[in-house]
Amino acid sequence: MATDTTASAAATAAVGDAKFASKLYHQLANAQGNGNLIVSPVSIRTGLALLYLGADGITEQQLKQGLELQTASSKSEVAQQFAQLVTKKAKIPVDGEDVPELKYANRIYVAQQYQLATAYQDLVGKNFNASAENVNFALDSKATAEHINTWVEEQTKGHIKDLISSDSLDASTAAVLINAIYFKGNWLQIFEEYQTEPREFTSQSGQKVKVDTMYQSDYFQYADLPELKAKALELPYENTDIVFLILLPHQEQGLSDLEEQLKNLDLNEISQKLKRQKVEVQLPKFKYEFDISLQPVLEKLALVSLFSGEANFNSLLQSPAPLHISEVKHKALIEVNEKGTTATGASFSKVVLELEVIGEVTYNFTVDHPFFFAIKDKQNTYFLGHVTTLS
Repeated sequence: MATDTTASAAATAAVGDAKFASKLYHQLANAQGNGNLIVSPVSIRTGLALLYLGADGITEQQLKQGLELQTASSKSEVAQQFAQLVTKKAKIPVDGEDVPELKYANRIYVAQQYQLATAYQDLVGKNFNASAENVNFALDSKATAEHINTWVEEQTKGHIKDLISSDSLDASTAAVLINAIYFKGNWLQIFEEYQTEPREFTSQSGQKVKVDTMYQSDYFQYADLPELKAKALELPYENTDIVFLILLPHQEQGLSDLEEQLKNLDLNEISQKLKRQKVEVQLPKFKYEFDISLQPVLEKLALVSLFSGEANFNSLLQSPAPLHISEVKHKALIEVNEKGTTATGASFSKVVLELEVIGEVTYNFTVDHPFFFAIKDKQNTYFLGHVTTLS
């Protein structure tokens, strides 16, 4: 019975995660225009859930609706849902094998004059592996920014640097929400480096450039999706159920239309349509980072009061006080190469014997124009993004 309850809770949480991810991504895509984009909806939602646990009144109501938490009966239930997420563990390595790393880091920095509630600290520490910390924004904004940035850099293995600028902190800063996520995974089937060569990529602007493009021919989950006017491919990571899903429009300039159609789709519905096929894959190597202040985007999702004088975070504080959130910053980085995603260090090739089928169809998946991607499993969307330009 407990197993059924846990499975049901996980399914409910997955639906909420998918809805929030879709809403957030499409607001960001509209705001970003033609640039490359990567965002971690699950990280942002987890950070905002920290605020929800300390919120009351209108702020609590807006966060509950905006984060798609309506099915939860209590804050304790919400905390338990997110506890399962942030403690998601990769497979334990055996005999030195490579395993993926997935790590969340969430912290609320609150101005020194606000005393934090012990009950809140206990709740988020137990369920989120997170904390709220008092800092002195007024005394030395440069030192405070360095303190925050050092913590983020440590949590992301040095990949995310300079998240907060000292210019964004001053005596009027009340609270800053920081969330970060680090993922490193090796492909189950790596791309051999000798197969990588310059190939043409057409950017959103129509400009054609030669970029290092990887190649392999193997069996992958694949489908042509005429209803989306796109092809879909999943590249699995080693020792995990997390995959890299690519949606490639049929048309060179079809990304905007594709993303418009994705507004009302759960990505798991797409994954369910894929079948194991022999596919020749050509995929550019790429690396970029994206950072943004989330306040304008969150306000479009009706999360307004937390940034204003109407904010109510009494459950976060030892005694009621007019505290509001001054800044929500998000920064994400992605690197895709022959070994995997944000991969460093050694990897090894797998030798797999495949039975050749006479007359078998080999499908072509050539990523030579703008595309959408997701790093996901069946429960959560860890990253969403699109690549529109390469150099």
